Amino acid sequence: MSRLITYKIVSDIDGRLKASARTACNFWNRFLQPRASVVVRIGSFRSVSAVIARAYQPYTRAGVVYGVVEFNARYLHLLTDDEAAGTAAHEIGHILGYGWSKWMTLFHHETGLFKDKPIAKVPSLAKMLVETDYGPGTELSHWDEEKFGAELMTGFKDEAEHVLPATIEVASLLGHKVLERLPRKTLISTLFAEARAVQFSRQGEAKALDLDHFEPTPLWEERYDLRRRRRTAFKPR
Repeated sequence: MSRLITYKIVSDIDGRLKASARTACNFWNRFLQPRASVVVRIGSFRSVSAVIARAYQPYTRAGVVYGVVEFNARYLHLLTDDEAAGTAAHEIGHILGYGWSKWMTLFHHETGLFKDKPIAKVPSLAKMLVETDYGPGTELSHWDEEKFGAELMTGFKDEAEHVLPATIEVASLLGHKVLERLPRKTLISTLFAEARAVQFSRQGEAKALDLDHFEPTPLWEERYDLRRRRRTAFKPR
């Protein structure tokens, strides 16, 4: 059985969440075949807090991995299309295992440096560093902010984000199959433009999954006001 990353729209605002989910899923499906199919439930909430989006702890049922991502309706109109899709893509990265148990075995927690065995399998990890600061919302689950700044999988939201080859390649150590390697650091504006142009042809496979299944789980991460102010994400341990 083939495996893919797809979405279920629970609630939307002018079609923007569907567009963001589609772009984010197309992005990841281009580069990876996940070890298990992934269903991302996308919805909205309204809050006067500075939280622009939040994600909940993923869970598995009948061989399918489920995750929930919600956008704050109060701020959605402030996000560009790339910022909204980038937020969805970041959270899908966590659903795929960035920051979970296998990831935690790959590097030294004190220094953020990758161990020799992972580097032997994925040489690009020799130049990477995992975040060890900013508290439980960011540390050990993202790339280092000082060194990698606006990378998709750092802990803070930035303008003009990009993706590094290692972000794709490390997925092979998390149990996924890498379908295409990224040759160089690439702006998400370029990658998302390509993702938006893809005509999704796997509707039958997606509909074969139980897209409606839902289980409440603890909050995993919050993404904060991105009007060029850094704010620490929050992830309960």
